[in-house]
Amino acid sequence: MKIQTLQGINFENKTTTVKAKLDRKVDYEIIEEIKAFHPIFLEKYTIENKNILIVQTKLPYLWQEIARVLNENIDLKSKREKILKEIIQKQIKSMSTISVLQAAKEMDEEITPFLKADGQYERQYKIGCGKRSESTIFFSSSKDSAIARLIQTDKYLTNQLTNRLNIPLAKWEIVPSKNDLKEIFNQYTKPVVIKPTSLAGGHGVNTNIHSYQQALQAYENAQEAIRSVTELRRRSKIIIQKQVQGEDFRLLVVDGKLEAVTKRVPAFVEGNGKSTVEELIKETNKQEQRDPSNPPHTLKPISINQPLIDYLKEQGLSLKHVPKNKEKITVRKIASMSQGGITIDYTEKVSKHIKYICESIAQTINAYTLGVDIICQDISKPLTIENGSLIEINTMPEAYLNLYPLIGKQRPEIAKKFVKGLLKNKNKTKKIVIIGDIKQHPILKGNTGVYYQNSIYINKELINQNVETHKAIESLKLNSFLDNIVLHHKNISEAKKHGLGFDLIDELHFNKEYKKDINKLDKSLIKKYEIFNN
Repeated sequence: MKIQTLQGINFENKTTTVKAKLDRKVDYEIIEEIKAFHPIFLEKYTIENKNILIVQTKLPYLWQEIARVLNENIDLKSKREKILKEIIQKQIKSMSTISVLQAAKEMDEEITPFLKADGQYERQYKIGCGKRSESTIFFSSSKDSAIARLIQTDKYLTNQLTNRLNIPLAKWEIVPSKNDLKEIFNQYTKPVVIKPTSLAGGHGVNTNIHSYQQALQAYENAQEAIRSVTELRRRSKIIIQKQVQGEDFRLLVVDGKLEAVTKRVPAFVEGNGKSTVEELIKETNKQEQRDPSNPPHTLKPISINQPLIDYLKEQGLSLKHVPKNKEKITVRKIASMSQGGITIDYTEKVSKHIKYICESIAQTINAYTLGVDIICQDISKPLTIENGSLIEINTMPEAYLNLYPLIGKQRPEIAKKFVKGLLKNKNKTKKIVIIGDIKQHPILKGNTGVYYQNSIYINKELINQNVETHKAIESLKLNSFLDNIVLHHKNISEAKKHGLGFDLIDELHFNKEYKKDINKLDKSLIKKYEIFNN
């Protein structure tokens, strides 16, 4: 197998192109399935001579890995599973990430893979290049402060912050140990919530607690949830809090401004008079937007587990219960998207009082992106103790639930605001390409990175030698030290082999004998041409 990557503008297409010559016939069905996921995955593709796959894409590194799996001598089902689970889901499994990448593509910004944390998060990306760039993961970014990330991982710190800002918050406190639980529990108006301070997605959260026996069980449940996450065992605490009555909302702040408000509804099924609750859940999970193997999914499947069974039992129901036609059965206590809930847009209904609260928190802790969870009875009114309370904050929110609610207006334009805000007030990094043999590079101000004859230079200092072209291009784009990036191809053949490196070029310098070839390029993607003689 041979893989060739024509990075950026190239002499075959205007978009980065991956050409993979496989040792076997290309599996057409898999390519079509990936194409159907979302436009970000590929713009166009062709298959030549049955074994040569040519893909135009903003994500070449993804297709380099996919090509290697396509070349393996395994059955079609195994290839599909490997591509979906080991490549796509680990790199671009979230609609939040897809939204950011698509926005960057539409805004003609460079997209470069950055870091990948094993088994914990999907790949991080650099948007932009050189000095004018920021890294992203989900809807989080390098513009989020370390203190913001610290506070959002700990409900104890979040509650302290909320109290310090004098924002309405339901009564709460730490439960030091199980021995302290009874005395503390008796001081609260019922019902209460008992939960760990450092878990997300509703894990370990116990609600609607009225009796001490329920509180004792909830405390043990929270402890068990903490024990299941090794890295949180030492620092996670358990808190008790007066349960707030009302509806659950996720509010999304981007670059200091509240952009979207979404009501989260706990997972439910609707009866047809024939099917059991279990059958209805399985049927609901067949919805395309709940398919986790499809990267752009915007809902999660409803898992049948003990908490679900217990909640049905609290309602006097079971998985075998047959609801009446149109009867709604709520199967989760918590309105968590990760547990199968649905979303409704409420952006136009939020009060200024709540808007200012969310923006105050985000700007106080320097969070570029912040998801704020609030429970209240009326989102259009001030957030008083009688109306509701802030619950928690998140600097790495799954923003797709705000951008793509199941009901109401969808707001994909927020992703563009996210990208635009990331790069605002940053001096532009000049992108220069040279084709030909010249003795003197253009005179440039600022720090300059150059790739020339397989070597990388910064301000004329040799940094590394014998570097593959596509790796050198990526390393220079990732380097936020650089005001200028210069890619120097020694001749037209080398430029044709590797591509010109950038999606948009500020300056293209070339020998006059290459003019005919240069004229074939899309001139709208190159700001300045200069022919030079030696």
